Amino acid sequence: MKGRAVTNISSANQLTENPSLDHHMRVPMTDELHARPFAKLQAPCRVAFIALKPDEDSLHDQALAHGQLVDFLDRFGADHPERPGVVYHFATLIDNPDHRLTLKWENHTEFATYTLYSSNMDAEPFAPDLHDYFAPDWIAPYPGRRITSAVVQVEIEPDIMAIEHRVNTDLRSWFMHEGFAAGWVSDHMAVLAGNFHLDQEGHIRFALLGRKGIGPRRLGRIIQRVLEIETYKSIAMLTLPIARSIFSDLEGINRELSRTVEAMAKVDNNHKETLQQLQKLSSQIALLDTNSAFRFSATRAYERLVHDRTNILREGRVLGRQLFVEFMTRRFDPAMRTCHAAHEALQNASDRADKAADLLSTRVSVTTAEQNRALLHKMDRRAEQQARLQETVEGISVVAISYYAVSLLTYLLAPLTKVLPMSKTMLAAGLVLPVAGFVWISMHRLKEKLIRKGTDISRDGQKDH
Repeated sequence: MKGRAVTNISSANQLTENPSLDHHMRVPMTDELHARPFAKLQAPCRVAFIALKPDEDSLHDQALAHGQLVDFLDRFGADHPERPGVVYHFATLIDNPDHRLTLKWENHTEFATYTLYSSNMDAEPFAPDLHDYFAPDWIAPYPGRRITSAVVQVEIEPDIMAIEHRVNTDLRSWFMHEGFAAGWVSDHMAVLAGNFHLDQEGHIRFALLGRKGIGPRRLGRIIQRVLEIETYKSIAMLTLPIARSIFSDLEGINRELSRTVEAMAKVDNNHKETLQQLQKLSSQIALLDTNSAFRFSATRAYERLVHDRTNILREGRVLGRQLFVEFMTRRFDPAMRTCHAAHEALQNASDRADKAADLLSTRVSVTTAEQNRALLHKMDRRAEQQARLQETVEGISVVAISYYAVSLLTYLLAPLTKVLPMSKTMLAAGLVLPVAGFVWISMHRLKEKLIRKGTDISRDGQKDH
């Protein structure tokens, strides 16, 4: 029989008279606080739960999740969500005097959950018949795969003694493993039990034994919290294999990094080969960090959610049984510490590679500075030699120019020898010293002028910069 559906009712219908004055995120922020209400459970009842997540991260698509929900609802002829983009949906799938079956659907960042609440108590405790509704031909066409699945048996007992008797008798037989956790929750109004083991059908079993008078909202809160604990715990554990793989990869990287740093200390070390090796190691570390960053970040968030949900249960010990919070401390927390240690080791490896690169850069800079100093010293020596050579050339140039100048003047003044009482040879001899002195002074002044001009040009260039 087709039933009534309930989905998110947006606060958009309750906007102020002047919606243009509201921030564009006002309604979404308000809706988010009420996005996932608790179900109201009428006990006794049975619960079947699955969480679907794609094998690869970042592939969970809201449109696909919504399409899969619609496909599931169509199998019962139930109403669809009132609008696209909703994050939860309630629907009555079967409603008759003998059996009432209700669905609660939630869409999260990485996964979507389906919870079926059945009033039919004719089946054996933890019977897998409710999971038959999650048919393989419905799951297979979509990317989401079961990350966890659970069955919950919810029953009511008249008083505390009756509940403790059930803990000592039925719960021991319900859970295949003796080491199940159990504790009073909701101010001693119910006992919640579970062992986080897969049963023969591949589901996690939980039992909730409530005292007479416990309200349907309390039952709904307890069930949702324990299912959230199981879901967040399962998704957080996805990082554990990645952490172990990173430890294995880092073992070889750290060994190679140590050899590279040790080789840097040698005098005859080839800096180019060392730099290439450091770049290779840094690339490997960066690739590991990139491929695991999302999962490490998500795991920290899910770990906090698991502890928050466990603490909210406010457990009290029942018949000396292990509490859920103790189970998480002994089983879940060590796995999370392994993940945190792997992430820290990855960051430390990255820091060591960066420090090695900085050390190599410093050593190359020092070596380059020494080479530049030696080169400048050689250039200074060459400049000094060139200056001496230039002085020698200048002396020769003075002699050559003076020689030609004296020759020209001798030919020019040769007619005076007929008037003056001197020979041509005496005239040439008398011209040598004045001409040579004039040539030397002229070249010296020209040299100073050129040097001064070059200095002025250099200063002007510095001012422009």
